[in-house]
Amino acid sequence: MASPRILYFGTQGSFSLPPLLALLRAEQRVVGVVIPDIARQSAPSADIINLLPTTSNDTIIARAHTHAIPVWSLSNLPTTLEFELLIVACFPRCLPQSLLNRATIAALNMHPSRLPAYRGPAPLFWQLRNGLREIGVTLHHMTSCIDAGDIVTQTGVALPVGISGSAADELLAGAGAEMLLTAIRSGGFTGRPQRGEESYQSWPRAEDWCVSTSWPVLRAFNFMRGAAQWGQPFELMASPEALPARAATDFTHGASRPGAVRASAPGTHEVGFADGWLQVC
Repeated sequence: MASPRILYFGTQGSFSLPPLLALLRAEQRVVGVVIPDIARQSAPSADIINLLPTTSNDTIIARAHTHAIPVWSLSNLPTTLEFELLIVACFPRCLPQSLLNRATIAALNMHPSRLPAYRGPAPLFWQLRNGLREIGVTLHHMTSCIDAGDIVTQTGVALPVGISGSAADELLAGAGAEMLLTAIRSGGFTGRPQRGEESYQSWPRAEDWCVSTSWPVLRAFNFMRGAAQWGQPFELMASPEALPARAATDFTHGASRPGAVRASAPGTHEVGFADGWLQVC
């Protein structure tokens, strides 16, 4: 049986590349790559990193060109294009139901959380902020409701201490790519309804960059390291006044005074947390 024709949706961020690479290595038939219309994207400017090229020249557009795969935006996607599978791995817009219906086998989304928890556009941010060390990845059918379709499969990925957001994206997308290839090879696209406690988080607001010194120091370190690539300054709830910081550079466990600030290396400070000291710059 011939492999299904696949229409692939993604951005130039680090979550979209590994699944496309996996499909190409497995010699799957990718008939087109669809990227966002940047002028129409509705994400906050701080998340433009997910929509524009990474520091690497290896992007889904570059790979598509290498393999002579057409690249379209959603606004100029041909209405006559035929495909059996529609695959999304990070896309800043909801897809119209009329487009989802054109996938004769399935329209699937790869979402970096254990659905139904952490639905929404920035799940990695919220899971890091809440101190999770194992992040889920779910392959699910797409519907008109955001991240609410039946689950094909899901798994969890343990994140190393202090991992960057882009590196975490690559790990999660790699796990998702394995699930996707298994489903394609087996033809196993049967879904099961989402069960469990539902949650939805939108884009972060200004107050979501505040870091409470009542947290365990490892939680603060991992959150700041994972969210640093957004380019948004953090605000540590220190005493007698909040301390702005660009990044977390190190941490130590041990006796501390939560909220206390002490001098460290040039250009850095140490801030007391519940169980240790966080070095920031």
